[in-house]
Amino acid sequence: MVRGRRVHDEAEAYITGATDDFPSTGKKLKSVLDYCRDKFAEGKATAEEKWGFDAEWAEVDWFAGTVWCRMALDCLVFDGDAAIVFDHKTGKSFGNEVKYIQQMQLYAIGVFMRHPEINYVDVKLLFLDDGKVREKNYQRGKKLNVLIKRFEERGNRMTSCVDFRPKPNLVNCRHCAFGILNGTGSCIHAVGEL
Repeated sequence: MVRGRRVHDEAEAYITGATDDFPSTGKKLKSVLDYCRDKFAEGKATAEEKWGFDAEWAEVDWFAGTVWCRMALDCLVFDGDAAIVFDHKTGKSFGNEVKYIQQMQLYAIGVFMRHPEINYVDVKLLFLDDGKVREKNYQRGKKLNVLIKRFEERGNRMTSCVDFRPKPNLVNCRHCAFGILNGTGSCIHAVGEL
């Protein structure tokens, strides 16, 4: 996590022109980071913006009491009625496909909500260590509305829950501080070896 934060800081400093030193990783994606840097210099990109939304998707401060959703965009490039979100990642480009797709969907929703003039969003996950890029395109319309509804339902369940039932399984219990394998063993729901 510390390394990931350091690499993000290096990429931000490079894109914003705060330094000419290229990040310690990402050489395979130098042309993409250079593109972001050029667009930032032209005033057509932002870097490391932190966005907050309330439950109605209205913009609120990151620390507002009504904040319902937060997202931090590593780089956002504007091109007419289109935008490109770049998210820097360290580590493997495989193994978290569902999480990555959901993250890309949420970024697209955030851009559409915050920028009504944008009709197309391209989200690119830049895996700096292995030089891979995962990309997904989104457009305003019915499909987007379905995604928004799904996130609202999921978010409302998360933010209104008062009954936190355990969901024991080998994966969830493996690293739990109260589990059998690596913890105190005091959880009555804990799953051990199968």
